[in-house]
Amino acid sequence: MGESTEIKEQKGQSFISKLFRIGLPLLLGVVILYFLYRDTDLDEMWSMIKDANFGILLFSLIFGLAGNVIRGIRWKLLIDPLGYDTKVIHLIYAALGSYAVNYVLPRAGEVWRCGVVAKKEKVPFSKLLGTLIVDRMFDTLMVALIATLAFFLNAKEFIRNKEMFKLPEILTSVWLYIGGFAFVLAVFAVLYFFRNTAPIKKINGYLISIWDVLKTSWRMKSKGLFLIYTVSIWICYFFFFYVTFYAFNFTENLGVTVGLFVFAVSSLSMAIPSNGGLGPWQAAVILSLGIFGVITAQATAFATAVFTVQALWQALYGLFAITALSVMKDK
Repeated sequence: MGESTEIKEQKGQSFISKLFRIGLPLLLGVVILYFLYRDTDLDEMWSMIKDANFGILLFSLIFGLAGNVIRGIRWKLLIDPLGYDTKVIHLIYAALGSYAVNYVLPRAGEVWRCGVVAKKEKVPFSKLLGTLIVDRMFDTLMVALIATLAFFLNAKEFIRNKEMFKLPEILTSVWLYIGGFAFVLAVFAVLYFFRNTAPIKKINGYLISIWDVLKTSWRMKSKGLFLIYTVSIWICYFFFFYVTFYAFNFTENLGVTVGLFVFAVSSLSMAIPSNGGLGPWQAAVILSLGIFGVITAQATAFATAVFTVQALWQALYGLFAITALSVMKDK
């Protein structure tokens, strides 16, 4: 009887946990969308979207797919030094499928692709997770470089609109940094003083395994090829976004430097956990286009059309990849 009650409690906790993981990011996206669209004239927005060149929008999709295929190929370079000979098609499909998963459960796509490759290729999950951390470290570095370049290329515009770029008060508060430092110390204290408990042992085991992967990946023979793939991924992502400027008459003349800035801001917005960027991405694009004189109604139409078309595309090829993996035989 007690065991039955315990199982029910575990199921209840699992349900609540899933509800928070799925519900909170979705709620965040919906709230952001509400404030973005509450004063929007939907008929006017739809009229602008209908006037878009959908041939150009569809052409842009090629770059998005190409970038994610290269991501799968690049992943193999991180796994090979660990001594596992993986099929590159599995890695590509896993990378593509992760984007469809992210639209359902934010950030879960990364865990899912490690899990599916662990099953298909018989590679320990913790080692794959380590390679993914390396993968994301280089992506973070690329976003930082792109954002820095975009800032310098548009410095004159920022100077003219300097009032728009004041930091929120909380970011200048010393208590924010004291709190952050205290949080890091608390995490290390928990890991140290409770190191002999089962949960902390499991966490430490993962951390050690990930650290070993980081060291092994650093010794990869194909560092140059890895960097070429990394740059290629982000060139594809940029064109995936920038080509869409030419689909609308109010963005086609903004130029590459403006495109780079809007792309950088939209990429930074993806750090906010939401379903595939739903909400934060549109807000970032609308606000950054406004800096360069695009009126809110036009920017909203642009963000709505581009996000919808590209999200449907990623979901479509992601579902195809998930289906393909499900029928492929495990190693």
